[in-house]
Amino acid sequence: MKLDLHSAPPRIACHTAWHRLFIAAAIAVAALSIGAIALAAPAPAWTTLAPVPNGGAEGMFGGIVGNQVIAAYGDQSGFGDSNLTRIYNIASDTWTMGSDAPGDPRAEGTAVTNDGILYALGGRSFTALPDLDAYNVATDMWTTLAPMNTARAGLAAAVVDDSIYAIGGRVSGGGPCSGGPLDAVERYDIATNSWTTVASLPIPLSDAAAVASDDQIYVFGGCTGDDFPETTVNTVYVYNVDTNTWSTAAPMPRARAGFYQVGEQGNSVYVMGGLDSFFDTAADPNVDIYNMALDTWTTSDVPMPQPRGEMVVASHGGRIYTVGGSLPAFGNTTDTNAVLKP
Repeated sequence: MKLDLHSAPPRIACHTAWHRLFIAAAIAVAALSIGAIALAAPAPAWTTLAPVPNGGAEGMFGGIVGNQVIAAYGDQSGFGDSNLTRIYNIASDTWTMGSDAPGDPRAEGTAVTNDGILYALGGRSFTALPDLDAYNVATDMWTTLAPMNTARAGLAAAVVDDSIYAIGGRVSGGGPCSGGPLDAVERYDIATNSWTTVASLPIPLSDAAAVASDDQIYVFGGCTGDDFPETTVNTVYVYNVDTNTWSTAAPMPRARAGFYQVGEQGNSVYVMGGLDSFFDTAADPNVDIYNMALDTWTTSDVPMPQPRGEMVVASHGGRIYTVGGSLPAFGNTTDTNAVLKP
């Protein structure tokens, strides 16, 4: 019988085919694993940053310009209100000081940013103030602009296009929710340096926070009522810039006031800190998240490590910076500077 030398190769070829199939399956499994790792979002976390200089302050006027957090004015425990301009560099985790802010030393106003400029609105220095001052970070220069028609502390503010909206606030200079809440809303035209009155809030509100999205401004929480202390609310009001009308949105999971600013990430608004319904700044560390597109609320799994009132809240690069404030209660300044990575 003649040996067929060509009978073995098919067996070798079959073995090679199975080997290749095994390798391909292993590669596919590895690719799926890597894809799953890539799709897994990092866990939310808080990180402590360089403390606010000079012992910190509460009721500062703050915002983001470039990669810097500007925190001006503010009340310092033991020293009273200030005119300081504190500048935090996000990249280097360091603080420097800018030129002193103009006018009376003050606190408990608010600020917005537009086109590289920080606009500081209102506040109190024994009495409520109508002041509007602008800080140019590039030149380290302050400019005093046309004052509001209504003096107010504890106000909310937001920017739509090239207009700044000053919302609510109070006539009292005695601290958050200390009386005289306002329903007055004014629009500042940056180009003409002039103010006009627009539709009033549905109810008088002080010590609330606001944020703009497209042609709408959302106003969160605050205090209302004629009695001291006022009633802390969980309401959300929405102002339509185009129609000059107000509506309501889903209420917050809990009442709070005295937080002045909120964080943003995409369609989500992060509400944290401030006074709870018992007027306690340290009782509630929850971070409540509002989805503007869905009009729904959730609560973060990562609460604030140090819940504070009257802190600067500023968003940059997918992170939310919380600067200074009062802890554990108003009148007790903290230099805490912490960032949330949602």
